[in-house]
Amino acid sequence: MAAKKNQPLQNGSAKENVVQRVLQLPVVSSTCESLQRTYASTKEAHPLVASVCEVYERGVQGAGALAMWSVEPVVRRLEPQFAVANNLACRGLDHLEEKIPALQYPVDKLASELKDSISSPLQSAKSTIGNSVDKI
Repeated sequence: MAAKKNQPLQNGSAKENVVQRVLQLPVVSSTCESLQRTYASTKEAHPLVASVCEVYERGVQGAGALAMWSVEPVVRRLEPQFAVANNLACRGLDHLEEKIPALQYPVDKLASELKDSISSPLQSAKSTIGNSVDKI
């Protein structure tokens, strides 16, 4: 099983957050980094897109702050239920990490290995077909 990253201590015990754990998975974090680089380079290359994105970003920040302020009382009230759901999700993530080792690799490494695993059988099939055609 993959080593778990401990979150800040609460009441003397390590408290895990499933969202943070998912974001720390190499396949997820490398995908997010790639998307961030693409977004930034697109904004740099296209000033009109950049100005639209900046307006959108400010709107999302304001809406997010308002949403957080308005749901805070509900979140506080439902905290025990969220804790149970988080624990169940962490256990599910433990199971996924055991069963799917690819989650522990960056997306570029997975793509490279996938390319290699596909191209080898294709090359073999090509040569087999080529040899068969030559014989015919």
